[in-house]
Amino acid sequence: MRWYYNIAQSIIDALHQIFNEEKQADKVVNHLLKSQKKWGARDRRFVAQVLYDVVRWKRFYEVIVDAKIENQEDKWKILAVWSYLHQFDLPDWTEFQLVDVTTIGDSVANIKEEAVLNSIPDWLQNKGITQLGETLWKNEIAALNKEAEVVVRVNTLKTTRYKLQQKLSEKGIETYRSVNFPNALFLSKRKKITHLPCYQKGLFEMQDASSQLVTPFSGAKPGMFVIDACAGAGGKTLHLAAQMQNKGQIFAYDIYQNKIDELNKRAKRNNVTILKETSIINQEIIKRNENLADILLIDAPCSSLGTLRRKPDIKWKLKPEKISQIKVIQQDILNSYVSMLKPGGTLIYVTCSILPEENQENIMYFLKQNKNFTFVEDKTLLSSVTNNDGFYMAKLKKQF
Repeated sequence: MRWYYNIAQSIIDALHQIFNEEKQADKVVNHLLKSQKKWGARDRRFVAQVLYDVVRWKRFYEVIVDAKIENQEDKWKILAVWSYLHQFDLPDWTEFQLVDVTTIGDSVANIKEEAVLNSIPDWLQNKGITQLGETLWKNEIAALNKEAEVVVRVNTLKTTRYKLQQKLSEKGIETYRSVNFPNALFLSKRKKITHLPCYQKGLFEMQDASSQLVTPFSGAKPGMFVIDACAGAGGKTLHLAAQMQNKGQIFAYDIYQNKIDELNKRAKRNNVTILKETSIINQEIIKRNENLADILLIDAPCSSLGTLRRKPDIKWKLKPEKISQIKVIQQDILNSYVSMLKPGGTLIYVTCSILPEENQENIMYFLKQNKNFTFVEDKTLLSSVTNNDGFYMAKLKKQF
């Protein structure tokens, strides 16, 4: 395999956007691939792989060649490291003359520090061990450093898993099923599929398998009134509608209008008819919905550490003090939003974090402050166990 200069330069430019301009890696990659109309499928897969590899293993690569990715020349050094480790021949370009690749092997062998080998900040290594224990954290960060699978959720309002699998197969997209995820199809190979007619017609949505377990955990049934108070772009909202067979009512709220707009667009594509209200949440809405919901879903803002497989740049942009701030926000949301739940109703608290301080500790704190709630059950989904995103979900009951 060999490099082409225009592709290498595009990767360098994208790394500048991610690390110097602090743009989200997934959005940078998507924009780059859309803008390069002449690239073939092979080039697109290659560029995406290199970018995500470099973002994921940034610290490891930096230490190997004593570099800082924010420096323009060092970006080329890090690209040379990637090339060496993936057995790519380096062309005789001036940019690649800055590193002696013959020293890379010895440099790798000399790295002993766990945080560097895991390619994470020291604070995250220490927090992971403190929160989960050394053995569990070692397994978990290893799993989170792997590339995420592509998973879709079948929209059962429009089709079945078997029929969708057949349709995708006809388009050359091979998938497999798992009994643990009844609405999921896992792609055998990474491919872009959102351009397919069956996606445009709302037969499936892109949704990680762990996230797909939240709706069945909620116990939502046809005819219920459900409030999704932190709906985002609506992945779980749409799944709730499907599980409820389009019978009942769903109100979905968020704090960002662009996410509400995206939710409305997706709901129309998915043929969701029970989504009766979508808007930015505020105190007036909370008061108006007081004691109404059968189920209140709070998919709380969090550190998102459980999603590192698909969003590896999170670990570089997240700071320890930010987690402390997030925890306060989570507690405030819980205490503010629960008034919308009727007596006898069910509260579902969810995060895509694996840290107990954002999960079990928040639930314990909430229960101490709200004696009219009782704990029912909770689940922690670890990437090292499920091979999917890390998730936490808890179920509480509001007493009459």
